Amino acid sequence: MLRKSTLWVYSSCYMILKMTRYAFLFWLLVYLEKALHYDVSDAGYMSSVYELIGFFGVILAGYSSDKIFKSNRFSTVAVMMIGLGLACLAHPYMVPYGKIATIISIALIGIATYGPDSLICTAGSMDVGGTKGAAMAAGIINGMGSVGKMFSGFIVVAINEYYGWDNLFYFFVIMSFIGGGLAAIKWHQQSTD
Repeated sequence: MLRKSTLWVYSSCYMILKMTRYAFLFWLLVYLEKALHYDVSDAGYMSSVYELIGFFGVILAGYSSDKIFKSNRFSTVAVMMIGLGLACLAHPYMVPYGKIATIISIALIGIATYGPDSLICTAGSMDVGGTKGAAMAAGIINGMGSVGKMFSGFIVVAINEYYGWDNLFYFFVIMSFIGGGLAAIKWHQQSTD
């Protein structure tokens, strides 16, 4: 199991996704209130879009993985993580157009985060581990995700404090492209290889 490169690609992607996901879960409200100066009520409603609409990313990832890419999970993960990078890149440019543009941006980031997140920790883990090692694969992948989650808060505070909120989004662009690139290397490879 530990020799499977697919396990480590998934684990790396999942670490990036968890880091991104928890940064948005815990800091999006603060960002909307402090950086964009929305009142607490608007910021609360707007930040909930990340998860509410992000749910559709799970459906999109499952459908595209099964139907479009013929159960090749890496293709879906690559496309959605690159999409996440593009959504994070576009966000600072959409904000000046008002609340609706900001909500659309947050929704796109949510879709592109939750889709590959759910695909990796479920079907991807089962594909890598097979019938006898799915739990071990899931444990390793989720463990790496927890490392990303653990550092998420520190990264948000450090980048925001020294470089500002926009540069935090650019950091997630770079990380998402790294994850998408890793998954793209395995584009034609089945997760079980």
